[in-house]
Amino acid sequence: MRVDHLAYQRALHITTFGLLLQALVGAILLVFGLGVDDGPSQLAAIWCLIGLIPWIGLLVVFAQHRLERLEALEEDELSGSGATALFERSGEAVRPAARRLRMAYKWMLPGFSVAYAIGLIIAGWMAMNWLGSEDLVSLPLTEYRGWIEAILLSSSAVCFVCSRYLAGMAAQEVWRHLRAGAGQMVSVALVLGAMAVGVAFRFFDIDGVIETVSWAVPVLMFAAALEIVLSLVLNAYRPRRAGEFPRASFDSPSMSLLAQPGSVVRSINEAVNYQFGFDITSSWGYQLLLRSSLGLGGLAVLVLLCMSTVVVVGPRDQGLRLRSGAIVGDADAAVKGPGPFVKLPWPFESASLFDVTEVRTLAATPVPVDEPDYYDWREPPELNELFDPAYVVRSSSLGDRGEAAQEGHALVVPDVRIAWRVNGGELLQYLHFVADERRPRQTVTQQQRVIQLVAKAEMTRMFSTMRLDQVLSTDRNQLGSMLRDAIQKRLDTVDAGIAIVAVEVPDVRPPKDVAIKFEGLPIAIQQRDQTVAAEERREVAMFTALVGDYDLVDKVLAAVDRVEDARTALEDVRADESATDAQLAAARAAVQKATHEAEALLRTGGGQAWQAIANAERDYWVGLMDQRVRASRIQGQSASWEAAPDLYRQRAIMEVYADMLPNLRKYIVGIDPDRLNLNVEMQEHASTNTIFSDTVSAGSDE
Repeated sequence: MRVDHLAYQRALHITTFGLLLQALVGAILLVFGLGVDDGPSQLAAIWCLIGLIPWIGLLVVFAQHRLERLEALEEDELSGSGATALFERSGEAVRPAARRLRMAYKWMLPGFSVAYAIGLIIAGWMAMNWLGSEDLVSLPLTEYRGWIEAILLSSSAVCFVCSRYLAGMAAQEVWRHLRAGAGQMVSVALVLGAMAVGVAFRFFDIDGVIETVSWAVPVLMFAAALEIVLSLVLNAYRPRRAGEFPRASFDSPSMSLLAQPGSVVRSINEAVNYQFGFDITSSWGYQLLLRSSLGLGGLAVLVLLCMSTVVVVGPRDQGLRLRSGAIVGDADAAVKGPGPFVKLPWPFESASLFDVTEVRTLAATPVPVDEPDYYDWREPPELNELFDPAYVVRSSSLGDRGEAAQEGHALVVPDVRIAWRVNGGELLQYLHFVADERRPRQTVTQQQRVIQLVAKAEMTRMFSTMRLDQVLSTDRNQLGSMLRDAIQKRLDTVDAGIAIVAVEVPDVRPPKDVAIKFEGLPIAIQQRDQTVAAEERREVAMFTALVGDYDLVDKVLAAVDRVEDARTALEDVRADESATDAQLAAARAAVQKATHEAEALLRTGGGQAWQAIANAERDYWVGLMDQRVRASRIQGQSASWEAAPDLYRQRAIMEVYADMLPNLRKYIVGIDPDRLNLNVEMQEHASTNTIFSDTVSAGSDE
C-alpha cells in the first residue's frame, strides 16, 4: 500500500468518526443515567468519555503524519525541479513538520498516555468511593429496563462492528495506530455488553449481576491504568530500528486481542500444534471436533438445564423455590425439608438453601483487637472502637443512706457476645425479618445489625434496673441467662425467626479511669463488716449486762417505750385544765402499770439495770428507816426538854462538839465568864543545834 498523505487523511477521517461515535455513546448514556437516576449508565458513560483521550492522541498523530507526507512531497517536487540551490540547508532544518511529528511521538503520545492513566485512576477511585459510600444504601437502578437494554445492546453492537473495522484497517502498517482505537471501541462494547447482560437479569428480579458489573467497571479502570504505566516503562527500554515510530502506550494489547478474536483461535491452534509436535489442527479428528462443537455445546447446556431442575436439600438445610426472586408456594409448603425436590430449570426458577443448624456468633459490643489472656480492670484490652461502650446502672447498695442514695448512677463496660441460629420451624419469618445483606462499608449484615440493636436496647433496659454491686458481683454469673431471656423475648415479639442459643459475658468492668478505685472496695467491705461485727458484739454484751438475758432485750425496750408513752400521756393530762380527776387517776394508773411490767421484765433478767433498781430501792428504805429512828429519838427527848431546857441545850451542844470536833481539846469552865481572867504564856523555841537555839520569846498576858 502506498504511504502518502491520502492514506493518513483516510486514517484521520476514520479516527474522527470513532471519536464522535464514542462521544455520542457516552453522551447518550450520561444524559439517560442522570435523567432517570441509573447508576450503571453513569459508570458506563464515564468509561466512554475518559476513553476520548486516546482518540485525541490519534488525531494529533495522524494529522502530523499527513502534514509530514505533504512536506515530503513538496520537498521531492522542489528537488526534481532543480530548485535545491535555493536552500543551503537540508533535512529537519527545512522540514518542520517532520520535526513536529518526532516531537509528537516523543512527548505528546506519552503525555496523552499519562493523562489517560491519571484520568482512569481518578475516575476509578471516585467510582469506588461512590459505590462504597454509606449514604448509598443500594445502587440506583432505573425502572426503564427496556429502554436501557435497547441502548446498551445497540451501542455495544455498533461499537463492536466499528472495532472490527478498525482492527482490519490496523493490519496495514500505515494504519497500525488504529489498533488503539479498535481497543477503545471493543472495551466500550465489552462494558456495555456486560451491563446489557446485567439488565437482562433484572427482568427476573435479579439485581446482583448488574451490581457486580458496576463494581467491575472501576476495577477495569485500575487494570487499564496499570497496563498503560507498564507500557510506558517498557517503551522506554524497548529497542527500535532507525526511523521506526514507537507504539502508543494507551494502545492496550489485551483490548487489541479482543478486537481480533480470530488471532486468538490462531494462537490456540499454534499452541496445540507445538504441544503435540505436529500439525494436529489439520487432522480429521480435530476438524470433526470443531464441526461438532456447536452440537456438543448445546447438549452440555441441555444437560445443565436438566440438572438445574433437581435440587437436593442436605440434612442440616432447608430449601426454597424462587421465581423472579419471589418464594414459590404457600406458607406451609414453601419450605422444603431434607431431600430432593423439583423446580423449573434456570433461569425461570432458582433454589436457595439455608443451614438452620449452624450456630453463629455475633458481638453485641466492640470486641478486643487481641483476645487477652485475662481481664485486668486497670489495663483493659484495646477495642476496635475509639470509645468504651458504657451502660448506666444504679448506684451500689453499699452506699445507701436513705432515699437520696437511690438517685445515684454509675457506668459499666460489658463485653457481650451472642450465639444464635435460625429457628428451624420459622425460616420464612427469619427471611421476612430483615434483609440478610451487607451495606457498603459495614462489617455485618443488616440482619446482624438489627440483632445488635435489639441486644443493646435490652442491655440498656436491664442494666438501668440493676445496681452496681449486682452487675459486678452478686448477680454477675446470671447476666448471660438474664440477657438471653430478654433478647429472645424481644425477638419473639417481632417474629424474627431467630433462636438465641447463649449470651456470653466474659467481662464486666467499670471505666478505666475509675477502675483503680474499685480495688479498695473489698478492703472497705471487710473493714465495714469487721466494724459492724464489733459493734454487734458490743451491743450484745452491753444489753446482756444491762438486762441479763439477751432474749429479753426487745421486750424490755418495748416496755420502756410504753412507760415513756404513759408518762407523756400523764403530762398531757396534767397540762389539760379541763381534765377530770378520773382521767388523771387513770393516767397515773397506766404509768404505774407500765412501770411494774418493765420492772418485772428487768427482775426476770437480773442484769445491771435491775441491780441499779434494787440498790435504789434499798437505799430508799435505809434512808427512810434512819429518818424514822431520828424522829423517834427526838420524840423520846421531848420530856427532857420540857423538864430542863438549858441543860438539854447544853448537852445537845456538847454532843455536837463531840461529833463534829472529836480531835480538838475542849475545856469546860463552870464560873461566870465575866469573872474569869486567864494568863496564857506562849513560848517558841528555835530549832535544835542552830544559832537561835537559846533564843526564847515570851507572849503577853490577857
